[in-house]
Amino acid sequence: MQKFSFATLLVFFSLACIAKPENSPRPNIVVILSDDAGFTDLGSFGGEIDTPNLDAMAKEGMRFSSFYSNARCSPTRASLLTGVDAAHVGFGGGVVGDWVRELPFKAHRARLSYEQPLISELLGNNGYQTLMVGKWHLGGSYIKNHPEKMAAGWRKTHPASMKLTPQEMEADYLALPPQRGFQQSFVFHGAQGNLFYTPADKHEYYEGNSPAKLKYDYQYQMNCYNKTAFEKKYYSACHGKSGQAFYATDGMTDRAVEMISDAAKKPEPFFMYVAFRAPHKPLQAPEPLVQKYLKRYQDLQNIADTRHTNLVKEGMYPKDAKANSNNHKWTKQPEDKIEDFRLMSAVHGAMMEKLDENVGKLIQGLKQSGEYENTLIVYMSDNGAASHIGDLMNKPFRGVKALLWEGGARAHAIATWPGVIKPDSMNHDLIWVGDWLPTFLNITNTSFPKTFRGSVPRQPDGRDVLESLKGQQQAPPEALFFNDKGQQSVIYQGRWKLLMEAGWYLQASAVPGVQYELYDLQNDPGESNNLATDKPELVKKLEKLSQAWKAENQIVDYAEIIKIKPQDPF
Repeated sequence: MQKFSFATLLVFFSLACIAKPENSPRPNIVVILSDDAGFTDLGSFGGEIDTPNLDAMAKEGMRFSSFYSNARCSPTRASLLTGVDAAHVGFGGGVVGDWVRELPFKAHRARLSYEQPLISELLGNNGYQTLMVGKWHLGGSYIKNHPEKMAAGWRKTHPASMKLTPQEMEADYLALPPQRGFQQSFVFHGAQGNLFYTPADKHEYYEGNSPAKLKYDYQYQMNCYNKTAFEKKYYSACHGKSGQAFYATDGMTDRAVEMISDAAKKPEPFFMYVAFRAPHKPLQAPEPLVQKYLKRYQDLQNIADTRHTNLVKEGMYPKDAKANSNNHKWTKQPEDKIEDFRLMSAVHGAMMEKLDENVGKLIQGLKQSGEYENTLIVYMSDNGAASHIGDLMNKPFRGVKALLWEGGARAHAIATWPGVIKPDSMNHDLIWVGDWLPTFLNITNTSFPKTFRGSVPRQPDGRDVLESLKGQQQAPPEALFFNDKGQQSVIYQGRWKLLMEAGWYLQASAVPGVQYELYDLQNDPGESNNLATDKPELVKKLEKLSQAWKAENQIVDYAEIIKIKPQDPF
């Protein structure tokens, strides 16, 4: 008879705690997306914003130090729901799901391809309840229901080569959530709009295919930041007001909790997609929270330095690696502009705390329904913080949303799954947003179809990362590619990162020739030491890989796109 030591038994029971039995029921899946959150915004990622619920989620599950989005809203959402490179479903080159950005190119169509299955359709066809609340931003409209009201706007915003036909209007309709496998949906279709709505305001939320009836259950003092002419025109009406209102972060969550409660009463498992609109512009939050962060953000340099120090302590940034030192927004501007940046920082912080509060409501709803123990929860940001605030909120990384440096593409992420994901664990594997779909298919025993709607869909570009979630190291993909408004980059073998023409297009194109940047992310995640001249052969190799990917994805040169949309780069 074999003898077991106490240590051996301890290891045995530890493994038993993180291995689901084969006959366990299929799990629920809840995907939570924040919009433009900075990498170090969360306390568990080194930040000073009060995020106790997300921090508790990190303690109960796994944090990801090398999680990559597609650096912009719609492309990230496209890969999340399809598992393929965004260009293959109409969101290449930084295009987003708004009429004014639609183009007559397959890779830049700005409307989700109807021929590629979404995770909602795949799971829905395999016995799952499929639910969504929040921001869609993947194209589509109800123009076929209102052609007399909407046709003129469509023609004004589209190139002359694109024609508004009955087929085009039907394709728009088929791009919306209820037609893409979400059995229940409470959504905001576009990119941005007021987060506060009073009972007297017109709103743009839909429940299924019908205008939603909002609930005005809470009292708010409203801070609605507005400085530009555009913001003053569209987002200033709620500023300084008090009273009953719908606030997107609260209202979406309340609807999500209702859906969870109803879904839990049925025997089928559920997939829920919660796409918050915070902290994306417009910057709007309850006034008491804004005042709280105005006090906290008196010393902005200390905030930036502390985020860096704390991220090192958390084990997510090398101790000896240099950090992005771009602090001009709070040190090299006139005092009134610094104060304005401080205010934006405060509203951003307030929006993040409110988001965290509502993540807590979601988790509590899962626990009250009895579903928490059998639910995989994935939380992530769709990209780094945006340019108005990102130099602070993405510290210590370089760059912001829509730029391909790490501050734009690397995003914070957390996952919990009781009995499978080890509590308080850290994942350093390179995980990409497109990896979630094949992972979800695996854990739900769902197959990917050989044909879909009469055509052959693209097989997922993402990888099944279940073993990584279980704590077993997975090798990085051979290459991970990005493209946004003329910029191009590739991360090779999880370590070497080549960027071509990185930065804002008008600035990059003003410099003669092609600008190359090569970084060793293992030792220099702050992208401070450009090795392009030291390793010319590696640059050539990675450029060749990247150009081949660009051709395969049918990416159109941005110089050609701005001939059609001349105001696009401004």
